[in-house]
Amino acid sequence: MAMLEIKNLSKSFGDLEVLREINLTVDPGEVLVIIGPSGSGKSTLLRCVNLLETPSGGQILYQQKDITKLGRHVTDYRKKVGMVFQKFNLFPLKTVLENIMYAPMKLNRVPRVEAQRQAMELLGKVGLREKAENYPAALSGGQQQRVAIARALAMQPDMLLFDEPTSALDPELVGDVLNVMKQLAKEGMTMVVVTHEMGFAKEVADRVIFMDGGYIVESDTPDEIFSNPKNERTRAFLARVL
Repeated sequence: MAMLEIKNLSKSFGDLEVLREINLTVDPGEVLVIIGPSGSGKSTLLRCVNLLETPSGGQILYQQKDITKLGRHVTDYRKKVGMVFQKFNLFPLKTVLENIMYAPMKLNRVPRVEAQRQAMELLGKVGLREKAENYPAALSGGQQQRVAIARALAMQPDMLLFDEPTSALDPELVGDVLNVMKQLAKEGMTMVVVTHEMGFAKEVADRVIFMDGGYIVESDTPDEIFSNPKNERTRAFLARVL
């Protein structure tokens, strides 16, 4: 049974149609990578899945329940489907440790001692235990993004959405973030990743989707997408970026 099923999803901003008739499923433990040119609708699709944008039409079913009808219960859904953003979005006036502890304590009523223990464990997982008492401004972009991943994991989500998590980073910092994501994939985390990192898509994805013009143009295994793309638009895009 699919963890996430999207049916005929559309999204418009005024007269601008950004998503058109999107249909896809995500199975438990699957790593789905979405690629495509800027402006193709990739990030808007993720923002709709997390209800940061309200879809104009269609359904988003999470464990067979239509999340577009959750209303004020959307917070309960977001506990299960976490999101890692391009720009980190850490609280600047909280330490790294406090950033990770905040949501479990506030939303899940986790006692402070337990929240701190879990946060330190997660910092170990992303290789940043020694930065626990630092503030975000004292960290590199790559370190801030790894803290953002640890913060998302602190809610013990079933699925993580990554919206171009390395695009704001200097090239030499990208590898550390991708290594954390690769480890999560090995551990069976269900992930939907919008990225320009084609090497990550080839190596880690179970399935790759190519989007253009608000449509899913092609969906297949990494081998097929990168070695034998069926659609001319996919071929043209890959010729430019590879």
